[in-house]
Amino acid sequence: MHQLLSSQPDDQAAFSSAVSQASALMGAGHYQEAIDLLLSWSDAVRRHPAACSTLAFLMLQTGKTQEAVNWFEAAMVVSPGDPQVIRGLGQACHANGEFERALSCYAMILASGQGDKVDLTYRRALLLADMKRFDEALEGFGAVLALDPQHALAEGKRIELLKARGDMDGAIAAASESCKTRPKNAACWIRLGTLLQHCNQNAAALLAYDRGLTLAPDDFTALYNKALALRDLDRPEEALFCAQQALRLDGSDREVLLLCGSIEQMLGNVEAAKICFRQVAAMGAARHYPAATQPAKLHALMLFSPVGGNTPYEDLIKGAPFDADLFVVIPGYSHDPAKLDIGADIIVNLVAEPDRGLDTIDATREMVDLLSLPVVNHPTLIAGTNRESIAELLADLPNAVMPVTKKVMPADLVAAVRRSEAPPLPVIVRQSGFHGGEMMELVADADTLVAFAGEAGDQSLYLTHYVDYSSKDGHFRKYRFIFVGGEILPYHLAIGDVWKVHHASTRMAEIEWMRHEEEDFLNHPERYFGERQMAVLAEIQRRVGLDYFGIDCGLDHDGNVVIFEVNATMLIHLRNKGFEYKDPHVYAIKRAFERMLQARVEQSRAAS
Repeated sequence: MHQLLSSQPDDQAAFSSAVSQASALMGAGHYQEAIDLLLSWSDAVRRHPAACSTLAFLMLQTGKTQEAVNWFEAAMVVSPGDPQVIRGLGQACHANGEFERALSCYAMILASGQGDKVDLTYRRALLLADMKRFDEALEGFGAVLALDPQHALAEGKRIELLKARGDMDGAIAAASESCKTRPKNAACWIRLGTLLQHCNQNAAALLAYDRGLTLAPDDFTALYNKALALRDLDRPEEALFCAQQALRLDGSDREVLLLCGSIEQMLGNVEAAKICFRQVAAMGAARHYPAATQPAKLHALMLFSPVGGNTPYEDLIKGAPFDADLFVVIPGYSHDPAKLDIGADIIVNLVAEPDRGLDTIDATREMVDLLSLPVVNHPTLIAGTNRESIAELLADLPNAVMPVTKKVMPADLVAAVRRSEAPPLPVIVRQSGFHGGEMMELVADADTLVAFAGEAGDQSLYLTHYVDYSSKDGHFRKYRFIFVGGEILPYHLAIGDVWKVHHASTRMAEIEWMRHEEEDFLNHPERYFGERQMAVLAEIQRRVGLDYFGIDCGLDHDGNVVIFEVNATMLIHLRNKGFEYKDPHVYAIKRAFERMLQARVEQSRAAS
């Protein structure tokens, strides 16, 4: 074919034929072939307005953003002032990261009064959101809705932006308004349910999901999220029915299989739960978390057991600079080594609760042994972190109070009480494998102790000597530090009126001085834990030997560190509404975790 279009009729006919062929290729979805054909007539295309614009849009559609910009510029030469070309150039510049230029393009057309005002206003708002000019973007989406109240995309983006900015009340109000505007639209109700569920308003979320499911009975997202809400409302039978409905729609969805398994487990259907979990394990990675920015600094293989206790990891790795793949560990199931060979640089073991079954720890160790990679929180070390073992490990720690802790079976405890061999009272008794104050009481008499043991069934118990750690003002203070590699970082201070202190159950949200004290502790931990106390924490870190774990502790009147709990199941999170001063310290822990992974990978590479 000729590269130039001459004045000869045959050349004009050939070019027209090429343009027609390109149009047919586009219609059939063969975009690259259409591009190649038009490029073979590139000089002629540059002089033909429609062909030049078509090639530019083809480049944009196939993700060739810089080429799209170049061809739209060429189209501007032959079609100056064409609103479609200017709009296309704006889209191409936006996609290519030339935000200011894209904004100028949209402003030019809007000022001229040409083009589709609704579409241009919407695209401008999208651009402003990507430029992080969020207030202007919200105004822009509002302007679109003022022009076209039924503009579903603008409505959705506005709600999405409100949510991303943390304005959940605004997002919920906007979603509620969309349900009033379009009451027959299932997507509006389902979106409202999702927002309510995000705010733990599960009962209200259920009402929204039910309205959505009335309109779209087979909506997978609504069924799955409704099952989650029912589970969280402690309605497991209904939750399982709903999850199984979702599973019938997509039997290979890993998340719904994990949900079905977790609910079966709640209901005591252990074998049914394991069937679900094995199905997920057989699929390879259960979840993939891409790095926030690419290329990723490293690739982590994370081991998680749905039948055991795990290190809470979601907020720990959210927005991280590394890729991560989550694999499920199930006792009795052996992974195919080929499926584990995903090019990972490091293993992060999340299985962290030895009281949920040493067989799970053993299965995790078997998986670790399949791969020659550095391991964070090796399963062998996790096996020694049950409460009784930790109490023995730290019993002789100077400047610390490690309450004696013993593990017993309920029947043995009842027999001991009947023989008048009960432990000294009062005593803290708890069911093994539970954290966060669940299944735990301070017992002052033998009858109550026997009753607690009776309710435990076959679940083993821990008996812990009670230490009065109240401060001089009568309040109880529980400090949490997180150990990451060689660092010791403060996470929170919970101040309560009673001995059982958990941050979420205190009155700190209502009492300003308590929040000020926690903020001061986080910013200046040395004011509370001096050299003597920090030396205690450093020795705990050395003896325990884990790469990542936490401690809950107090201080007695003599300044000794009173140790409550030391393990790798400690929670850190970014849901700190009303306690926003905590966020920088969560991020400090996240960054320390990332540094630790990077250092371990570099050490491994240097040694190989």
